[in-house]
Amino acid sequence: MPKKDAPEAAEDAPETEFLTLGGKEHDTGIPIPVRPAPAAFDPDDHPPVTVNERYMVYPSQPLHDLSSPSAQAYAAEDKREPGRQLYALVCNPGLPVRTGVMQDMKRKAINGLIPLVDFGSEYWSPFDHTCMFVIFERPLGGRLTEAFGDKPLKVNEYELAKVILEPLAHAIAEMATADIQHRAIRLDNIFFMDRERHILVLGECVTSPPGFDQPSIYEPLERGLAMACGRGKGETRDDLYALGICALFLLLGYNPLGELSDEQMLIAKIEQGTYQAFCANERIPMALIEPLRGLMSDDPLERWPMEALELWISGQKKTPIQRRPIAKPKSTYGFGGYKHKSPRTIALFFAKNVNDAARAVKNGKLEHWVRQSLGDTHLADDINSLALHAKVHEGSPDASDEVLVAKTIMRLDPEGPLRYKGFSCTPDGFGAAMAVEYMRKESFQIPGEIFARDLMGYWFSSQREPNKDYIIIEKTFQNLRALTKINEMGYGLERCLYELNPSLPCLSPLLRSVYVEYVEEMLEALDQVADSVDSRTRPMDKHIAAFIATYFRHDITPHLKAVSDAKDEVSLIGTLSLLALMQWRQQTEPLLGLASWIGGLLGPAINTYHSRKTRRSLEEKIPALVRQGSLPGLFDLIDNGERRMLDNTEFDDARIRFAQAEDEIQTLIGDDVDQEKQALQKGEKATAMIALTVSMVATSVILTVMSM
Repeated sequence: MPKKDAPEAAEDAPETEFLTLGGKEHDTGIPIPVRPAPAAFDPDDHPPVTVNERYMVYPSQPLHDLSSPSAQAYAAEDKREPGRQLYALVCNPGLPVRTGVMQDMKRKAINGLIPLVDFGSEYWSPFDHTCMFVIFERPLGGRLTEAFGDKPLKVNEYELAKVILEPLAHAIAEMATADIQHRAIRLDNIFFMDRERHILVLGECVTSPPGFDQPSIYEPLERGLAMACGRGKGETRDDLYALGICALFLLLGYNPLGELSDEQMLIAKIEQGTYQAFCANERIPMALIEPLRGLMSDDPLERWPMEALELWISGQKKTPIQRRPIAKPKSTYGFGGYKHKSPRTIALFFAKNVNDAARAVKNGKLEHWVRQSLGDTHLADDINSLALHAKVHEGSPDASDEVLVAKTIMRLDPEGPLRYKGFSCTPDGFGAAMAVEYMRKESFQIPGEIFARDLMGYWFSSQREPNKDYIIIEKTFQNLRALTKINEMGYGLERCLYELNPSLPCLSPLLRSVYVEYVEEMLEALDQVADSVDSRTRPMDKHIAAFIATYFRHDITPHLKAVSDAKDEVSLIGTLSLLALMQWRQQTEPLLGLASWIGGLLGPAINTYHSRKTRRSLEEKIPALVRQGSLPGLFDLIDNGERRMLDNTEFDDARIRFAQAEDEIQTLIGDDVDQEKQALQKGEKATAMIALTVSMVATSVILTVMSM
């Protein structure tokens, strides 16, 4: 890493030529993500794909120079305007994308941002999966990083202000007006739209979660410490921070921290501050010190807003930022092989070594250092309380080492992300992180524990100063945590997933071959897959129910209760009633496949009728309704109120008649038994009388004979 014994500022920085020639890459230490080329394949096996019945995308024509880290680029053609210069990005099906931003960019072009033409989902044979396609106008001048040829990526002070910062700042400002945060501003994501390389634009920002494709060096500390998928939407100041990093790299021609690992780079930012870590040994032109310091401020409240940068670009001076010195402890704290000078670096190392971290909290060593060396009695008391709680509630899930360390980290670094079991995210990044966690592992284990232990609630309570931006997010988490406690279809963690990710398609295993992003597409998607699924499977699961509950704007509470019923026949009727309601409300076209699918499952529902005649009649009528593709018709047939009432009435009448007949039979049977008993009793009496008479006669005869 180049080092120079030079003053912090120089009045006359040497000028460099601004190159506009293509050329090969060169080593500057500036992080540029590597984009692996797709594996070779036979074009005959992968025909072109038509997006929205208009744009042809050619799998056999990859455009590696236009690919993004999470999306491969391919040649695209507009069938209505064949000469139009376009390309398509095929999104990774294992990542959430930003369709809300896509809609905004399609609706209104933003100056300084690569124009988005259209987007849509189609089956992509190279992935054997339905993917999101995003069609862009092609940047004919290529990337900014390609414009320097074999020379360093370096510009002079004037070019930096007028050629780089001014157009890109205007783009960020226009995006901010539309409430869009780019979150992918880096040197290799800046393009020239024209061959002459005069029109500079920011590249795409929609094919992955916000901040996901960013090398952590471009991220402010509070977001760079989170895992890539959990960095969050952020705000305009985060984009300006990334712009400041780009400006510094272009001004110097290299990355001053390029030889450091990510961990070393983060430690340098924490201990020195971003600006000082990058610029302490560099020659920075006097006119650029203040904007760079303002853009790269580690305090979000001190970081330059858009207005400050626009004032500087227009030539107006801004009051210099009064730097707050970073507090230094009286002594270092040894942990993980490093002598720490800041609670934030301790938090960074604690997250990577939970067992040792828990011991350090429980044995009081951390509390002692915080109290004696930092002089922060409030923080020391908090750590002591956490250790005491863990001791008193030992064995409880809420007092596990993982929870203890996660809460300690939040106290040590309240501005940093929530960190728990390797899962780290900002509050506004939790949704995307949860989605990626599920899409990769098909598990809600860690997000579920975060809800159960209310760790996000603890994060909010750890903030030193109230932040109005967090009020809505905190309330959202409180509401979602309540949903996780409802053990019914349409609720639980699946519901949280879709509530937090409006752009996420339904992840039901039944819908793997289709892309269902809007609830209006659900019935047609189920109809489409009806012939390819096991006919014994129901067209309903936790994901489908949660997706519908999130986006279907009608009260379906009773339907969800029925779907969740333990009785098979009730759950089946509940599923039919919910899907029938959707078809009726949405005025969906006939659903022949779905109607046939459900029709074949209605046996248990039909058997809820008592009358064999009624059951037989229902079975005979189902095929006609299936041919009509009418779910409301099927539901009215199976659960018709009048028919159900008549069946119950007739059944009750039949039971009464049966009971009466049984009583009569019992009475008749009872009379015969009584007559038989009476006859037996009379016979027994007669026999006894006869026997007595005979005995008396015999006795009389004997006495007469003896007296003679």
